[in-house]
Amino acid sequence: MAPAASMKDFSNLLAGVPSGAWVAISTDGSRVIAYAAEIRDVIEQSREAGETDPIITRAPQANMALIL
Repeated sequence: MAPAASMKDFSNLLAGVPSGAWVAISTDGSRVIAYAAEIRDVIEQSREAGETDPIITRAPQANMALIL
């Protein structure tokens, strides 16, 4: 099995996001656009911010890494 083309560790970027919150990350992976308890709120806030194709995921537990 071939390795993934590229992976990025978002742990530092998500340091201030509450565990379990839905989060939208900019397409280039450089910033958090929004986070909320409900995914629909994150999608709406992303659209309002002009981000058309954000990375949307849930924030991991405080002691876990998020690698995509």
